[in-house]
Amino acid sequence: MKNLKIIVPIVFLLMMNCAAQNNIKEFDKIVYEAQTRGSLVQLVLEGHKLSYKTYQKEGTKKVTKKQLEEAKSIVNELNLEEISTLKAPTEKRITDGALHAEFTIKIGDKEYVSSTFDAGNPPKELKKLEDFLYSLSDIKE
Repeated sequence: MKNLKIIVPIVFLLMMNCAAQNNIKEFDKIVYEAQTRGSLVQLVLEGHKLSYKTYQKEGTKKVTKKQLEEAKSIVNELNLEEISTLKAPTEKRITDGALHAEFTIKIGDKEYVSSTFDAGNPPKELKKLEDFLYSLSDIKE
């Protein structure tokens, strides 16, 4: 009986730990789009491939397993339900002083779209994701 009092809580904790690990969000696609009159930047991370496009060039790059794991980690840090309500730190895009940018993150049948922000100056919660996608591409911010 004494051993049962010890074993039951340990088993319960192990089950909870396994359940918590299953909450990792496996995204299907991340799309970053930034545009204004005469300028366009599009970065799409899907599977093991990053596609990038501007008015000057476009291409694709292979994404390593390590890079994909890093992307998943960054997405898991986000509260996807709230990215549409994040406040942009600046509003230069209103006067064409910066590109209008936004993220779309697709997980299963659900798409999470961020609020619009100035490219290069996203809400702090999205900065790591923007920097990461640019680092994978051949495009400079």
